[in-house]
Amino acid sequence: MYKADLHLHTKVSDGSEDIEAILTMAKDMGITHLSITNHDTTQRTEEYIEKAKKQGIRAIPGVEMSAYDAEHGVRAHILGYCYQTTEHIEAIGRETLRSRTENGYKYIEVLNEIGYHVDREAVEKLTTSAMYKQHILAYLMKTGQTDEIFGDVYYKEFKNGGPCSFDVDYPDAVACVKAICADGGIPVLAHPGQQDNFYLLPKLVEAGLKGIEYNHPSHNEEHRKKVSEAAEKYGLIMTGGSDFHGLYEKTKTVLGAYPAHESSKVLFENEC
Repeated sequence: MYKADLHLHTKVSDGSEDIEAILTMAKDMGITHLSITNHDTTQRTEEYIEKAKKQGIRAIPGVEMSAYDAEHGVRAHILGYCYQTTEHIEAIGRETLRSRTENGYKYIEVLNEIGYHVDREAVEKLTTSAMYKQHILAYLMKTGQTDEIFGDVYYKEFKNGGPCSFDVDYPDAVACVKAICADGGIPVLAHPGQQDNFYLLPKLVEAGLKGIEYNHPSHNEEHRKKVSEAAEKYGLIMTGGSDFHGLYEKTKTVLGAYPAHESSKVLFENEC
């Protein structure tokens, strides 16, 4: 049996659950294969692989690199699997995480200026690799300044041109693909339907892209059709996953609800 979720996030980045909770849920959902793909960091990879093995689940190294196409002003997320080393991934990821945390401190400064009360040290205690807006919103909810993480404050202050609608300067998508390749990994374009970046495929494939995400909460039938056509055209494997973040995600997806395409089995053919 092959039921794989190859797109999961934990507290190491912007997920609300720890590794143990993720693996317990995965076991309960009948997931047989998985990869935890925290943003821009490979922290605790060996740990979750070993703990998954004890649960009878096959796991492989994973990461999701936040990237950007400056020419068109479009975001792109690059998943990386089965990396053998982490030097190149971490070199880019560390800078992204540093920038993200600096951004978080700016969010706190702005929110305090406009009437909220955000304790910087209290928010820091919620973080692991970097400070995300979800950590700040979780603090605001905990202190009764908003009713829910993705509620009125989120849409008023962080979206729609609000005072905290500024974002991080992300690395180039091609550079992220090359970094994953340099570390012996397999780069995959994440949820291209969500970010409308299918046009990037030719140059990403030239840089070493080996896969494309098929199943994802944001993908409809049209998106999956485009993914299938792109996979055939460029000889890409197709992956998939829930993009689970727990409480820190608006869609509240369930582990295993968007299983990876059968062609992704190749990722597990060799120990990595």
